[in-house]
Amino acid sequence: MAALPGIRRPASQPRVNQTATGAATGEPRPRAAARPLPTGWGVARQRMSRLMVISVALLAVAAVGLVQVLQTSRVAEVGYTLRDLEVERQSLDANIRLLEAQIAQSSNLERLREQAVTRLGMVPPENTLRIRVEAVAPSNMPLPRRYVQLPEREPVPEPAWWEELIGSVPGFQ
Repeated sequence: MAALPGIRRPASQPRVNQTATGAATGEPRPRAAARPLPTGWGVARQRMSRLMVISVALLAVAAVGLVQVLQTSRVAEVGYTLRDLEVERQSLDANIRLLEAQIAQSSNLERLREQAVTRLGMVPPENTLRIRVEAVAPSNMPLPRRYVQLPEREPVPEPAWWEELIGSVPGFQ
């Protein structure tokens, strides 16, 4: 048979020596004898490969970084919320000042009398009736404190001699 270009024929059978196994001889590779596994912490340390240790370390670093990013974003979110609440509080304070100014302006008796007569058509009463009220002013006042007369406070009783003595000892204040 004529030789085709580019195709080689093996010159002879493959070389097989006494130590050759596997594909060269067709025989399976002999397996090592089964040995019992050691016990204790040394086993885990010996069984972990370097790649596994490095990957666990990288995962731990990534987890710490993720926690820091989440904490930072939460702090920023709380900061924005706090700023919005402060702006709202300032707006409400300004609104309160405007309402107090309106109350102060409307408490001018001459102006009130003028509006009652001209705008509402009211006239002064013919009979005056005075009623005395014995009730104390409410604790929740709808008007600013400068427009309401507060009841006089009772004086605080003097402390007893033994209370002064105990108050002078450090830690009992």
